[in-house]
Amino acid sequence: MLFDEVKKSSGAASATNMHKTVASTVGRGLTWPNVVWKLGRGATMTDKEIRSDEAAVVQRPSEEALRDSEERYRTMIGNLPGFVYRCQNDRDWTMSFMSDGCRDITGYAPEDFLHNKKLAFNDIIRQDYRERVWLNVQNCVQQKKAFQHEYPIVVASGETDHWVWERGRGIFSDAGQLLYIEGFISDITERKQAEETLQNERLLLRTLIDNIPDSIYSKDLACRKTLANSTEVRYLGVKSEADVLGKDDFDIYPKELAEKFFADDQLVMLTGEPVLNREEYILDEKQQKRWLLSSKLPLRNQEGRIIGLVGIGRDITARKHAEEEAQRERAFFDQLVETAPEGIAIADTKGRIMRVNAEFVRMFGYGVDEVVGQYLDDLVAPPARQEEAEVLTRSTIQGGKNLRETVRRRKDGTLVDVSLIGASILVAGKQEAVYAIYRDITDRKRAEEALRESEALYQSLVKVSPLSICRKDLAGRFTFANQRFLEALNLSLADLIGLTDFDLHPPELAEKYRRDDRAVMDSGQAREFIEERAVLGGESRVIQSYKTPIYDGAGKINGVQISFWDITERKQAETEKEALQAQLHQSQKMEAIGTLAGGVAHDFNNLLTGILGNIALIRGGLLAADPLLENLNAAETAARQAADLTQGLLTFGRSAAILPVALDVDAAVGETLDLLHQSLPATINIVRDFQPDAWNILADRSQLTQILLNLAVNARDAMEGKGTLTFSVRNEVVDELYVRQYPYAQTGEYVRLSVNDTGPGIPDEIMEHLFEPFHTTKPVGSGTGLGLSVIYGAVKQSGGWITTTTGHDTGTTFNIFLPRCVSPAVPVQTPRPIVENIQHSTVLVVEDEPVVRTVTQSLLTRSGYLVMTAGNGAEALDMIAQHRKEIDLIMLDMTMPGMTTGEIVRAIRALDPTVPILLNSGFASNKTAKQILEEDSVQGFLAKPYDLHQLLEKVQSLLCRG
Repeated sequence: MLFDEVKKSSGAASATNMHKTVASTVGRGLTWPNVVWKLGRGATMTDKEIRSDEAAVVQRPSEEALRDSEERYRTMIGNLPGFVYRCQNDRDWTMSFMSDGCRDITGYAPEDFLHNKKLAFNDIIRQDYRERVWLNVQNCVQQKKAFQHEYPIVVASGETDHWVWERGRGIFSDAGQLLYIEGFISDITERKQAEETLQNERLLLRTLIDNIPDSIYSKDLACRKTLANSTEVRYLGVKSEADVLGKDDFDIYPKELAEKFFADDQLVMLTGEPVLNREEYILDEKQQKRWLLSSKLPLRNQEGRIIGLVGIGRDITARKHAEEEAQRERAFFDQLVETAPEGIAIADTKGRIMRVNAEFVRMFGYGVDEVVGQYLDDLVAPPARQEEAEVLTRSTIQGGKNLRETVRRRKDGTLVDVSLIGASILVAGKQEAVYAIYRDITDRKRAEEALRESEALYQSLVKVSPLSICRKDLAGRFTFANQRFLEALNLSLADLIGLTDFDLHPPELAEKYRRDDRAVMDSGQAREFIEERAVLGGESRVIQSYKTPIYDGAGKINGVQISFWDITERKQAETEKEALQAQLHQSQKMEAIGTLAGGVAHDFNNLLTGILGNIALIRGGLLAADPLLENLNAAETAARQAADLTQGLLTFGRSAAILPVALDVDAAVGETLDLLHQSLPATINIVRDFQPDAWNILADRSQLTQILLNLAVNARDAMEGKGTLTFSVRNEVVDELYVRQYPYAQTGEYVRLSVNDTGPGIPDEIMEHLFEPFHTTKPVGSGTGLGLSVIYGAVKQSGGWITTTTGHDTGTTFNIFLPRCVSPAVPVQTPRPIVENIQHSTVLVVEDEPVVRTVTQSLLTRSGYLVMTAGNGAEALDMIAQHRKEIDLIMLDMTMPGMTTGEIVRAIRALDPTVPILLNSGFASNKTAKQILEEDSVQGFLAKPYDLHQLLEKVQSLLCRG
């Protein structure tokens, strides 16, 4: 089988072809024919032998053809770049055949190995490879497949770095038994040396690539990474090159960045043109920007076809940061120069202007184009200062630093006072330029001049100032004082200098002054003080002082200046004003509370009218022995107590219905004192102190009695049932001076009624709320808190006022001022008896409250009257229009919705000019009711709440008069 394959290749042009043919033939497992065996030994093959081995393949040739074939086979075997063999499958690889090529490869003759004649073939396999060769062959034989491997051998010369390539396979019988091993061995030493050289070169190149500080990578046509050096691996933040191989930029970077890189890669690979030295950034593992100077070059194969690209990136992050920092510093410098409040000029070392800022342009009036390239001194130094400017410039160019106040010239020729700084600009220790900084000090110069003038003016003003002015140092020693201050102390300036407050004032006062001075100097803040105990010229006065810190030229506090003046009269006026404002505030507050109280009382009076009326109706239907009368009487008592409370609120609010008449004050007060003698304990001494010719007053008799009784009860409680209670009456003429002290008073003639007790006085905190309703200091259940409120309201309603003085040693005095009445006193009238049922008269009740309307209708109906009702003014007018001749009396509530009282009364009089009208209300200003009565439009007034007796008395009196 091998013979046929060799014959087919015997005409090949090279030994390489024969090598490939033999190798492939052995690899396919063709058996060795005897002809090969014998030819290899130099023997002649018979036709029978040839047929016996290849009967199925080789046809019987002629003898001549066979000899030609044998000759060609020997030639082919001799020209093979290796040798063929047959051996046993043992550890020595005992050879039974080896071609002559063995000599060229091993240096040994084939017969040296046959049957291990001189040495076994295993002996020339380098020892470190013997075991792996054995294992590989055994593994392949077991699997009945070809084996191949490379290994080094020790040649006859003793060299150990000769390499061979071997390919072979086991030959098995039809029964599957291994007969022997056949194979082919060729010398690959040169190839291995070339591979080693190539590998070393690759290692060298890889070492260089991995140790170059630049990142180096390659990509295939799909832009996948095929190489990444250690720097690139570090930039990408991965552990090894394997983590990025096969990945593209979309697997590594954000989409926007990956798209940019992909576009660059495609451009390089499509055009074949490199992209060189492009500044771009990547994102590291912390997503921080890393700037690279990147280049990308097309990668070509041996045929020149582009198979990818190579990229190189140099880290320029530090440089970029440095450039950015330099840009920031330059921008900062430019901003600093351009926004500086001083004019700045930068010149070269010859004094020619290179740059000026905006303030320089504004200060000197030149445009930038006008100054660049000009000599600085020629531009801004006036002729008179030219020499000075040249000296300064020369000194600055020579490295000096100059600071001077001088004068420079503007473009328009005007001069400007400047503070000038000149110095060199050094770069790396070398002078590159000079700068000049000009500060306009015109305002400062003017301020200094103004300060000098101000100081002179200050000195002149201080001398003639009406204020006392002095200065002290940090130790509190006087350093200056004006004439007024010196005159107050009767000292000269020379005598005062060096003294302290402890030399002039009592220790406690001097210590206070020292604390105040120190507070001003420590805080640096001016302060005002009121020195109420200050003593000037031996007289105690109220002094206001204003203390300010004094600063030295360095801005440090070195003393205090005091200006003070006498404010005794002003403080007295302020005190009086505050008192008047407090009185006004109290008056306004009481007025507001009174309005509120009156409104509440009105609603209560409507309710109480219904309650008392229904009690009267129920009582009229009960027998005298009925046990419910006791409960009914208790309910009536409670209702009347509530009515009294409501009346107190109305009195406080000056809304009670009263009947003021001319009263003899002595007689009226005397009657009340007679009552007090009977009711107050004997341990209270009542003193009467009346002026004999006291004037009459205009007041409600019952209210006056209530005022005196309430004051007496309060005095009794304050004196705890023991003491002196004095009642005095005096005529008083109130003038403007009094009104200024008590703004709620009015000028005119008044009777002053005073009530004084010998109690402990009233505390200040109670005085503020003395007349407020429900404000009481008595225990719960001992009073309503309306006693003084009623007094306050009654006095105000009578056109007067009340004042209070109190003291711990003098007790409390209430002074009540009531207006004088020149009319003669009105005698006390005895009530007339009630006349029963007057001719079954008809009464129209006009009331918006249903309860009051119903109960009034019932009371009048039960008393024999015919009653009509109306819920508002409009209904009343309709009924009057329909029943004008039937109605004998109209009861009209004063506070109803829709129409005012005046509007209703005028409308009634238009329909019936003569019918009597009885007004009633739970809250009506006495002034309003009196005005309507005086107009004679109505004939009477009935205050709520009213009982049956009061109702019938008022109705009958009007009907009788009619």
